[in-house]
Amino acid sequence: MKKRIVTAFLLMMLLAASCAAQMNYDLTNPNLRYMPISEDEAMPELIDVLGGGELPQDAAIIGGADGPTSILIAEKAEGAQPVEETWPKTFTVTLGGDTTLGSTDDLRKRDDCFENVAKERGYGWFFSGLADLFSSDDLTLVNFEGTLTEETAKKEKKFNFKGPAEYTDILTLGSVEAVSIANNHTLDYGTKGREDTMANLENAGITVSGNGTLGVFEKDGVKVGMTGYCFPYKDGKKDISKDVKALREMGCQIVIASFHWGSEYRADFTGEQRSIGRAAIKAGADIVVGHHPHIVQGIEAYNDTYILYSLGNLVFGGNVDPDDRDAYAARLTFTVYEDRCDAPEVTIVPLRLTELEDGTDYRPVVAGGEEAERIVSRILKRSYKMEGFENGTW
Repeated sequence: MKKRIVTAFLLMMLLAASCAAQMNYDLTNPNLRYMPISEDEAMPELIDVLGGGELPQDAAIIGGADGPTSILIAEKAEGAQPVEETWPKTFTVTLGGDTTLGSTDDLRKRDDCFENVAKERGYGWFFSGLADLFSSDDLTLVNFEGTLTEETAKKEKKFNFKGPAEYTDILTLGSVEAVSIANNHTLDYGTKGREDTMANLENAGITVSGNGTLGVFEKDGVKVGMTGYCFPYKDGKKDISKDVKALREMGCQIVIASFHWGSEYRADFTGEQRSIGRAAIKAGADIVVGHHPHIVQGIEAYNDTYILYSLGNLVFGGNVDPDDRDAYAARLTFTVYEDRCDAPEVTIVPLRLTELEDGTDYRPVVAGGEEAERIVSRILKRSYKMEGFENGTW
């Protein structure tokens, strides 16, 4: 039988000149052959060869399982000009709520604990219901509430959350690029647990911010700076102006401030939340997002932007049967210039913590129909200065 080999398009500009200069052509693999070519020679061409036919000398055969593979390295033509940045740009950020990957020592004894679901379903399970939402933005930021450590010495408190280092795969598979660790569970296993958590997250390529750590995420020339803090707040205040200044000096056009605040399971935001949120915007934050109440709270329109007081939970391994299953993600669309951004357009994406009616599978999904309308209505009912707000689509 004739063997059919279909090659891909010739690799025009496969590597830039700098990459080509650093390429090691003396490879020991006999099935790989690197040959530099110029831009003029790297014209796209689709090659269809039947078994026994002659291959063009400069063909790029993908695979190489049955013979040598020629990989063409395009050399940059002399005098070529770099592509100029085009401004303004549109940049989308999705904000998600409290995320706990792992459970407590007591919960791990149950058949329906987070760890058992991870073993049965795989690490890609937990954010699979939000795949379209999180993979279609430029940056997803969530509150990481817990630890990733093997430390056993824990603080004396009611709930201590932890998971293994490999749970970072849950975040990366779920298209989560950044986390805030400014919350009351970061030190569940002491300073060692916190250091392990930060190292494991950063080693997985996840941008970390919170409690004095400034995070910077960059894509397509846009830099997003992140800062965050956790209660208790001295005199009910928190000044983040130094953080904002430092992030601007690093070239961040967008600055996001995250706060762990408020009262658990309280539907209304507090005066402390309002004063801290407003102060953060006055200090230069482009958006303020809050966590900790574990249920949704309202949104306040303030100085042309927004304070999102509580998004509720997201993937939360600390509760095997949540009473309140409402949550939301905030989709932010920024118009970004070289040195700043316009106030974001906000879309409320209503979520359900699980499709199950009883118990949980720790897999949030986008709510639809009447349930979605109810969740959005619940949020806006608790909001301030949002009378003219019309929710968009993502």
